[in-house]
Amino acid sequence: MKTLAIAACFQLAFLQTSLAQEQAQPSVEISGRIVPSGKISPDKLSRLPSVDQEVRYQTSKGEEHGRYSGPLVWSILKAKGIANLPGHNEQLKHSFVVEGRDGYRIIFSVGEIDPNFGNAPIQLAIEHDGKPMTATEGYRLIVPGDKRGARFVRDVVKIDVQ
Repeated sequence: MKTLAIAACFQLAFLQTSLAQEQAQPSVEISGRIVPSGKISPDKLSRLPSVDQEVRYQTSKGEEHGRYSGPLVWSILKAKGIANLPGHNEQLKHSFVVEGRDGYRIIFSVGEIDPNFGNAPIQLAIEHDGKPMTATEGYRLIVPGDKRGARFVRDVVKIDVQ
């Protein structure tokens, strides 16, 4: 009887862990006056071209590193029409703010990520070390080449194009 109770507890713990990992990621809100506003679903994010990047960066707790996969922010904004703005190099006049659930915000210029200019592979990671990001950790903005991780926004909920 005692063995059965222990087995049941392990099975329940396993099911709870599995359910938590399977919880759907929230959508990321895309907003701004120059692109159509709306949410980009986890399904749409997973259908955009994905890149794998190995990054290392310093934090206040020491060095962090990992392999991240997901679409480039350029691919997300391009899908929203940023590359088709009327006017010569019009996209270079704009910036975007990436915001985490906790309100942490970082500003980038569109020129930094445009493949014809800065071509920085800034990415919205949907996987970390081969595993999907969980609903509790959320998607993560990855900024390869940064020595410090201050622009690696956690739990991204919004990208506002200005």
